Amino acid sequence: MVSVSGICAKRVAVSARHHIPGRLASILAKELLNGQKLVVVRCEEICMSGVLVV
Repeated sequence: MVSVSGICAKRVAVSARHHIPGRLASILAKELLNGQKLVVVRCEEICMSGVLVV
């Protein structure tokens, strides 16, 4: 465990399964700004949506 300016920063594994990339990115960005260390897993199962998806 590493202490970053008074906050305990553990590595947290985040599953990208069934998440939309933009929404997942905003969640991850908030955690990274708080000094959290993240590991994103199951990226191959991310949910792509929209008109341009083939």
